[in-house]
Amino acid sequence: MCGIVGIIGDKPVSRLIYHSLFSVQHRGQSSAGMLTYDGNIHVTKDAGLVREVFDEEKKINMPGNVGIGHTRYSTAGMDDIESLKRNAQPEYLVNPFLAAVHNGNIFNCYEINKLTKRIPRTECDIQCLLLPMADRLYKKELTPDVIFEACYSVMKILKGSYSALFLADSGDNPYLFAMTDPYKIRPLVLGESNGLYCLTSETRVFKKINFRYIKDIPGGSVIVIDTKGNIYEKQLIKKQEKPCMFEYVYFAKPDSRINGRSVHNVRFELGRFLAKTYPVKADIVVPVPESGRHYATGYALESGIPLDEGIMKDKDERSFIQQTQESRDKVVEEGLSYLRAVLKNKKVVLIDDSIVRGTNIRKLVKGMKNAGAKEIHVRIGCPPLIAPCYLGIDMRSKKEFIARDKNGRIKTWEEIAKEIGADSLAYTTIEALKQAIGSDICKGCIEFPDGYPEEWKEDVLKLFKKDRKNRRAYET
Repeated sequence: MCGIVGIIGDKPVSRLIYHSLFSVQHRGQSSAGMLTYDGNIHVTKDAGLVREVFDEEKKINMPGNVGIGHTRYSTAGMDDIESLKRNAQPEYLVNPFLAAVHNGNIFNCYEINKLTKRIPRTECDIQCLLLPMADRLYKKELTPDVIFEACYSVMKILKGSYSALFLADSGDNPYLFAMTDPYKIRPLVLGESNGLYCLTSETRVFKKINFRYIKDIPGGSVIVIDTKGNIYEKQLIKKQEKPCMFEYVYFAKPDSRINGRSVHNVRFELGRFLAKTYPVKADIVVPVPESGRHYATGYALESGIPLDEGIMKDKDERSFIQQTQESRDKVVEEGLSYLRAVLKNKKVVLIDDSIVRGTNIRKLVKGMKNAGAKEIHVRIGCPPLIAPCYLGIDMRSKKEFIARDKNGRIKTWEEIAKEIGADSLAYTTIEALKQAIGSDICKGCIEFPDGYPEEWKEDVLKLFKKDRKNRRAYET
């Protein structure tokens, strides 16, 4: 899972890309980068947050009327600082000149690497998009039709999720083009302002840079834009779209819309469902900040139990997307405090979006009880996570999930409640999730293996059997 942005038009774009990256910072915190092009390549990328990587004015103001940017959430490669630096995007080649950024995860990179004589410069799966695309554009006079043909050829060999942006040189008129996987697992949207066009992960970017939303890019599509504002688009492979349910549950910001559906409204409706289906007698509803807030609003409205802020968040880092368990724990321990005046002697409904490993919710329940809460009833806006995601969420091993025991058995809700110290626990159902989102969804991590697209079931079962703790199966 990453944040991507590409802008093209008749004026310099670097400052717009820089501001856009702040709007997708929540999608990746391990590295950030930007590349612009004016006949020469101008690139800045490094490990760290956007404000840390672009710490000088010269890194923000780069020439070029076309550019791409990226905030990275690591689903490939090692997690040490040197690896994060090396795997930062955008990534590019010079023969032919082609630059790319990617949101998603390609799980058959080993196969793809055998199909090209080019040597990957990094361990990141961006190479599985960049290298075969470069092979197909090599020594070609670029036109939209040539790009469509190359993208279709690459699509046929890829397995996984991708919303990818490419920047290609065609002489005086460079192209920005995008490619989405046929199931449209990762979001991609198009916006416009005064002859400038923007392709990015979330609609909230358009509010930041004052662009007008035009459309969501369909699955299996390629869209090509030049600096004159000409747009060429084809849907090359048409399948039933299966957007990632975790985009709605956790990753996307609540002020974004995916396929026309408000992320806030989805979370609000799931909160209402929890209140109707799993009611509890309580004094207050408390959200886990900020991830549980919109669910808690829906729960409180439906149940009539007042909403209150029993937990305060002191940091803006997201614990789930930290690279290691140690860093996740640090964010939780250092980033939260408990309001005794709100919690003391209260029966509390604690609301969050999901439980993966259980470490964070266990610490929250303990902290609230230490602050005087009498009872804590946990309600979760996502069904139990039971299997690794191979399509862009870094849940590496089946051994990570609190919902599975060491023998692979799925635990009961009562067992999990006891482990986290809660008085009761209830999750949203898969059907409620589909109803709130309003479409079919990719749900491989909550309904394994049937929740994956049918054509990948055999592949994901093989990956599941290769599973090793703290190792991604598609990298072993």
